[in-house]
Amino acid sequence: MSIIQNIEEKIETLIFLSKEELSVEELSKFYEIDKEKMMEHILRLKENRKVSGINIKIDNDIVTLVSNPLYGEDVKKFFNPEMKIKKLTKSAMETLAIIAYKGPITKGEIESIRGVGVEKTISNLLEKNLIFISGKRKSIGTPNLYQVTEDFYSYLSVSGKDELPGYEQFQKIELLYKIVEEENDESLGKLKSIEEKLEEKLEVKNEIK
Repeated sequence: MSIIQNIEEKIETLIFLSKEELSVEELSKFYEIDKEKMMEHILRLKENRKVSGINIKIDNDIVTLVSNPLYGEDVKKFFNPEMKIKKLTKSAMETLAIIAYKGPITKGEIESIRGVGVEKTISNLLEKNLIFISGKRKSIGTPNLYQVTEDFYSYLSVSGKDELPGYEQFQKIELLYKIVEEENDESLGKLKSIEEKLEEKLEVKNEIK
């Protein structure tokens, strides 16, 4: 076994066993190699895993193991995530749509968009494994950041945020707390339209079954 192969298998083991998110920087410090070299190892691992059931995902310096989108149908059938979505309230669906399109996003930012508290809704979505805590915002109080899970993407048969219905339109909408109140009302209307598109896709998938 080559030295490169040896260290890459060790890196893969750490990613697999870690209960918390691992960053490229953390791994480079642990193995005492520069960050650029560590990224080369991880990218090589990612390339080698493209045809396997488990892929490596790199997002904002965070490295995680995820299921291959090609097998999303099997994951969906086995874990039945659609049942989790079917049981969601309108409030939960709206919150989920915001997280799907704007994540990573904090609870405070979601509440600013929706105009109501979302603590219970977020707890419900976490329990159903439709969202997860992806990190901390570097601001006062270091609030949690939320993103949708692979379960959510697998159910919609998409590989990521870019493939969500209406995402290109959503990118043009300023929804965070910096916008003035009258603009926020207009943005919420656009969000509703995009949320409806997402719900329509979910309904179509259910009808096909």
